[in-house]
Amino acid sequence: MKTISLCIFLSSFGLSLAASAAPDLKATAAKIDELVNAKLAKEKITPNKHASDEIFVRRVYLDVAGRIPTIQETTEFLKSSDADKRGKLIDKLLASDGYVQNFYNYWADILRMKSQMVGGGQSLPAFYGYSNWLKSSLRDNKPYDEMVREVVTADGKSYENGAIGFYIRDYNMPLDNMAVTTQIFLGTSMVCAQCHNHPFDKWTQMDYYQMAAHTYGMTASNGLTNPLLAQAIYGGGSPKNGKAVKNRYGGTVTKFDLPEGVERKDIGRAMSEILRPLRYNNVLDQTDKKSLALPHDYQYTDAKPKQKIDPVIPASFSKDGKIVKEGQQPITSYAAWMTSKENPRFTTVIANRLWKKLMGQGLIEPVDEITDSTVPSNPQLMSLLEETMKSSNYDMKAVLRAILNSQAYQREAYTKDVELGEVYNFPGPLLRRMSAEQIWDSMVALYKPNPDHPSIETKVEAEITLRRIEWLDRALNSLTPQQLQAYSVKVALKQKELAAEVRTAQERMEAASKAKDEDAIREARRLIQSQRKRIDAAVDAIVYDTGFKRFAELAREGKLDEFTKDEAFAKEVAAVIKAKNGEDLSMEEALGILAKQRRARLQEQAKARMKADAERFAVDDKNEKASLAAWENFRDTYMLRAADLRSPAPNGHFLREFGQSDRELVENSNDEASVSQALMLLNGKIFSNLMNRYTSISRTLDKAKKEGGDAVINAVYLSLLSRKATPEEHALLKPIADNADATDRGDVLWTVLNTRQFFFIQ
Repeated sequence: MKTISLCIFLSSFGLSLAASAAPDLKATAAKIDELVNAKLAKEKITPNKHASDEIFVRRVYLDVAGRIPTIQETTEFLKSSDADKRGKLIDKLLASDGYVQNFYNYWADILRMKSQMVGGGQSLPAFYGYSNWLKSSLRDNKPYDEMVREVVTADGKSYENGAIGFYIRDYNMPLDNMAVTTQIFLGTSMVCAQCHNHPFDKWTQMDYYQMAAHTYGMTASNGLTNPLLAQAIYGGGSPKNGKAVKNRYGGTVTKFDLPEGVERKDIGRAMSEILRPLRYNNVLDQTDKKSLALPHDYQYTDAKPKQKIDPVIPASFSKDGKIVKEGQQPITSYAAWMTSKENPRFTTVIANRLWKKLMGQGLIEPVDEITDSTVPSNPQLMSLLEETMKSSNYDMKAVLRAILNSQAYQREAYTKDVELGEVYNFPGPLLRRMSAEQIWDSMVALYKPNPDHPSIETKVEAEITLRRIEWLDRALNSLTPQQLQAYSVKVALKQKELAAEVRTAQERMEAASKAKDEDAIREARRLIQSQRKRIDAAVDAIVYDTGFKRFAELAREGKLDEFTKDEAFAKEVAAVIKAKNGEDLSMEEALGILAKQRRARLQEQAKARMKADAERFAVDDKNEKASLAAWENFRDTYMLRAADLRSPAPNGHFLREFGQSDRELVENSNDEASVSQALMLLNGKIFSNLMNRYTSISRTLDKAKKEGGDAVINAVYLSLLSRKATPEEHALLKPIADNADATDRGDVLWTVLNTRQFFFIQ
């Protein structure tokens, strides 16, 4: 929304839209090794051995694509004699859908992205917009500084600008949002200073409020975005200057009379119901209008309680202080300052995060508690990563590619514990347990071919959810002020009618309770509980269907462009109307048609896949076909990559049991083992379903069994650990694998799947 204004300010903070020369990959990787090796030599530490191809291929798939490689991917890599096969695999993975899904999980954890960010399901459209924005940013390899500017300055509606989810996530908590912003992007924990001067750091409460003043006006609004409609309802059509307000139909907005029995407060309640479907889907930039004041109990001598605060950058962050010039939006200036190449903390934090993502520990720990006295474990290496980030214009893949191609990354893992506060010098990447998402996504890779393909069903669900909000918003704003006034009265009268019915039902339930009449109690309770649905239905029929019917009428006449210049929206409405041959439709019916149109492609794909699989497995029996269809439906609706599931997963889901973040705090996941995890692997359906004859791993084992027990064992090890079994492992498992029964092949798989080796990134 602010692209033009940002361009104006970038140059004042040392930024340029022109791309600078990209860093030389091989030279950067070699320099990383030089600096790591120098530190190891200084500390008299022997670097770990060069990792084998078997270790490397599994590690790089998990670190970049977020899953173990399939047996085909593993064998193809191991057989290759190409001298540069590691570099080519790195490039392939960084360009894959797996990269998008894996790093989506990573950033969703940092940004605390939740399907139900606030207000229950009503914030789901904002989540889908936010999720789509993040995935497309990763897919397009959007520069990191640009991503940060977009979320920090995000305003508008969820269907237009998904980045507004950053502010919806902290709905009506602007001070809390400031604490999260500095933690994520500046690596600083200021949260204590929100209430008092920080006891262990330099931050004062004044510093906190001065920083927060830049973003305080980023307001999540549930109000009318059409000023004429807002004036018609809330202003009574009487502007303070006494002038009449002309609307776009040529008339003027005047204060409207209310029928007997309806008061102004009833209209307010009616508008709350009318706007209810659009809640949590709009952010306004009012940073030049809203002032932040100190709390009433401010106790320090540098200001008085409730004193208004100007936006100022604390001296420890910047010498500039007041960065907002006359005529500038505070939020735009703030975002430009934060993401400037002249702001060293910004670059340090992202470079340190990416190093930790691949190596298991940051050069600075913790990554988000940096202070002025913080010293990286290898200052020269930290500087190199920062310069690489800047010279690539914040291309995250450029930094990742350099680290992945370094010998430091490609060494065997360090298997000892690094104690809290201990300096780690990186003789190799740390041995780490997979994240919950990596474990789940690895299971998905065992379940089905093409595990990186994003879910089209999830994409359609997101699209339809956002379209509904868009259509509702456009329908409301298509009304004239006079129409909205009339409809708000109708809704108010309907509310009164329903409220009277509820009161009557409550009296009946009380009487029925005394008489112990269970049927009467249930009927009264049903009427009371249905009030919400009945009010929603009334609002849809009175307000939103009216607006949509106006769209439909214009679409039938080919005049929709008179109302909107949005060509894509006009085509969508016209296509729906055409599909029903011009029939009179409610908005929900029209959205149902749109969803059906979008899902038609899914149904065709499912039919084609079902036909191909039926031929592959020689399934011709009716019951077997039903079994195959049920399996494919389960696979395509439940066994999705973690990035395509709602987040976080519900309690009890595999992902939550294995430590997925609840997204309440920044990076709140855990990798600790538990009894419930063991029980889920022992008795849960995840493993039993793996042995379904139609899974990828079952197909692999069926093929291997024709060559004998040793082939079955190697197939399991290559599928799970990307290596063949050792002679000792063969000797241990061969008595089981030699049995022709599928259950015994499953026992071999279950045994290896439950080893420590499977769950760790070596």
